[in-house]
Amino acid sequence: MRLLTELLNYLNIKELYPPQKEAINFVEKDHSVLVSVPTAAGKTLVAYAALMRAVKAKKKGIYLVPLRALAWEKVEELKDICKNILGGAKVGVSVGDYDKARGLSKYDIIVSTSERADSLIRHNPSWLANVNCLVSDEIHLLNDSGRGPTLEVTLSKFREINPSIQIIGLSATVSNSQEIADWLGATLVESDFRPVPLRKGIAIEKIIEWEDNQNKSLILEGAEGLSLDNLPEQCLVFVGTRRSAEAQAKKLSKNIGQKLEAKDRKILEKFSERIQRNADEATSVDSNISKLISNGVAYHHAGLTNRQRRIIEEAFKSKSLKALCATPTLAAGVNLPAKRVIIRDLSRWDSSFQSNQPLPVLEVQQMLGRAGRPGFDVDGEGILVAKNRDQIDFFTENYFHGETEPVISRLGSEPALRTHLLSLIASGTIKTKESLHNFLEKTLFGSQGELWRTQHRLNKVLDFLDKEGLIEIKGGNNGDFVAANESLHEKLEATSFGRKVSQLYIDPLSGVLIKNALESDVEANPLGLLHTIARTPDIYSLYVRKNEMETYLTHLMQMEGDLMLPPPVEHVELEFYLWDLKTALLLTDWIEETPEEHLLKRYSTTPGDIRAKVETAEWILYAMRELSELLAPNHTKLITELQIRVNNGVRKELLPLLELDSVGRVRARSLFNAGFTTQKSVKNASNSDLNNIPGIGTTLAEKLTGRKGPEQMRFELG
Repeated sequence: MRLLTELLNYLNIKELYPPQKEAINFVEKDHSVLVSVPTAAGKTLVAYAALMRAVKAKKKGIYLVPLRALAWEKVEELKDICKNILGGAKVGVSVGDYDKARGLSKYDIIVSTSERADSLIRHNPSWLANVNCLVSDEIHLLNDSGRGPTLEVTLSKFREINPSIQIIGLSATVSNSQEIADWLGATLVESDFRPVPLRKGIAIEKIIEWEDNQNKSLILEGAEGLSLDNLPEQCLVFVGTRRSAEAQAKKLSKNIGQKLEAKDRKILEKFSERIQRNADEATSVDSNISKLISNGVAYHHAGLTNRQRRIIEEAFKSKSLKALCATPTLAAGVNLPAKRVIIRDLSRWDSSFQSNQPLPVLEVQQMLGRAGRPGFDVDGEGILVAKNRDQIDFFTENYFHGETEPVISRLGSEPALRTHLLSLIASGTIKTKESLHNFLEKTLFGSQGELWRTQHRLNKVLDFLDKEGLIEIKGGNNGDFVAANESLHEKLEATSFGRKVSQLYIDPLSGVLIKNALESDVEANPLGLLHTIARTPDIYSLYVRKNEMETYLTHLMQMEGDLMLPPPVEHVELEFYLWDLKTALLLTDWIEETPEEHLLKRYSTTPGDIRAKVETAEWILYAMRELSELLAPNHTKLITELQIRVNNGVRKELLPLLELDSVGRVRARSLFNAGFTTQKSVKNASNSDLNNIPGIGTTLAEKLTGRKGPEQMRFELG
């Protein structure tokens, strides 16, 4: 209890909220706990209290977050706490380099994404057994088809490694929270408590109809009227698509810009300048965001770079940015509350229905949960925008009074099973079909009764892994009928290829495609290798629009000889093949140093998407390089060069200059264009020759030549 008192005093918390008090009481008794409460109800404090106890007991703690941006946020908070109340316990972050596990043993608390934690387990470092507390933030994302399976398997593996581990699950309120708690072996703390009460309403035309039957008139309809009415307070406006976020921000900027106070305008000008000034290569996107910010508005979505998002988030936290238009992903991401939350779009396109479908209740409640800033607002305001009166009844019944959707395991999908079954076999966690079933029965997938219903899919995935040489199934009768109880005793063992693929943390199908390309009759070449990585399921390829189809079919006819994976015959598959070709051509232009503005227009893409493609491509090229050493060593040199070029966005001629300290893409090109094409020519240059080159300057010139200038020498001698 003394540790808790110190934590509360340090955080200046005078009194615990009721759900915090209840949850921490169970934490102190060494129980695993699932805290299912609304946003901003103080879940994080429960996690921190549990981690502090683990460190005090000389054990380790891991804090799982869904997004990298959240990881850095938590690291800073935890470092601050540890420095002041735990005598400097070490806090580390682990969000990249999926095949690395070294260097983490020195940390007492590690903040990590679930993907990175899963990767760590695959390498089985000895310190994992010392992890006594595992926090899982946003645990309701078990329901997410992308991230959910990895989170589920990670939690299951940690419980296998250390059956007495204390798990702290932090969740939004979901309808089957007791089922999730039972699966985790945790005590459920459930509450609808909010420290800042939420006032809910629906806007139609120029009126807000509040739930308490009070109406308010607006000057304008929709998000424009609602954001103006909220001034000088801040608002978040949630819309359905990236394009909508940009268009809505532009509309709001015209009205809000005229109402800004002088002090806010002054602060916003600094953020506006930072957007343009700090860019490696300023584009029209930087220019547009800069103008919006100076008018008190911005947008936020995955199409922005990390740098752009960070500046926008800082501007919003300064309280001078009055409106932020975002896609729903922001609601599950960084901590950016506002006085008023406006949800303009309550449906989105669903390809499985081929129509717009209503947003899930949980997603809407997550967005509404951002309304009201503890310590600043007496209440928060959450407003849905209706187009007609029929929608009002549906919105009220569904989103204000409806039950959230249950969390359902997504582990049964073929890509998830393919990845995680190979991992379990390669790490030695499972060695027979029987032990595979035993492990899966302990997952949420198994506890929800899905295992036997998807037995055929399990067998199909195991057959794929066996056929493609990733695992060996021993003890069967070579294709003869095997009784079910006998097949359970068949041994499962990863091949050296399978183990490598699992450790590299790529989809087994990606490993197979890379293997096929490396063993292709087509000679390895940059376009062929880039197209191969674009074919893998680990990278999201650029969509080819109908009016572009002919262009890319022509490209295919011209370039087919360089492509190391042949085009498919089936029409739909050929379309996807062209998507991958478009992505490969984007990456090719990137390494040919094509200006970013040209890339944005040529490929109808965004700076954030380019960075995401480059980052993923660099990772898969690294995996390809490692696999080439195993399968085709003669390709390794070319792949290594390509990996460096993709990482830096440079032509081959700049590779030697990139090895110089403090020289990146821009400086390397400046040196090369000035005639310094080799490391030797740079070392032998005079400082005066170098310091006038754009981006070099006096200090770097001295560093590159290893010689001090006359002024510096006189200063030291004097």
